[in-house]
Amino acid sequence: MTNSRTGEIRPLRRCTAGLLFSVLLLALPASQAQAFGEERNIAWHVGFDDPSQFSSMLGSINSMVEAYENRLIDYDIRLVFRAQGIRFVTDDNLEGSPFEVDPDGEFAEEREELRSRLMQLVNMHDVSLELCDSTRAAVGLDMDAFYQPIERVDSGIVQLGDLHHDGYAVMHAYRN
Repeated sequence: MTNSRTGEIRPLRRCTAGLLFSVLLLALPASQAQAFGEERNIAWHVGFDDPSQFSSMLGSINSMVEAYENRLIDYDIRLVFRAQGIRFVTDDNLEGSPFEVDPDGEFAEEREELRSRLMQLVNMHDVSLELCDSTRAAVGLDMDAFYQPIERVDSGIVQLGDLHHDGYAVMHAYRN
């Protein structure tokens, strides 16, 4: 599969060898066989600061990738972090910024678990992280202060608009 963002060839999560591919299609229910070859392009807007909302979003993304993988559907899922959402991709407390994290608050207690769940999506399911460079510059952090791999985009909100224009479904996490 080619990464539409970078042009790099990424390994597919499923076997595409011709004969095995054909045999697999014959063994699948019709609904799954029809889905083969389709791709889902999803961008998640992460511009909020609520850790329970972020946790819920991670659960939704996990359910999404499991469903796509079970149905043998390729996907490109990107999380675009901007504004308050910056707190979910760094361990820095962003002291003195509009996005400051209370070191004794709810998020500080959950940060490690949320980071672990996020990185599991990145490492096991090839979910991409994109960071608004305008937000990053506003807090004055270098890129090495953020979870890796993360890609810098000039403007998170423009990136979301561009992805929507390119056919991505733009998703928003809502509070429970």
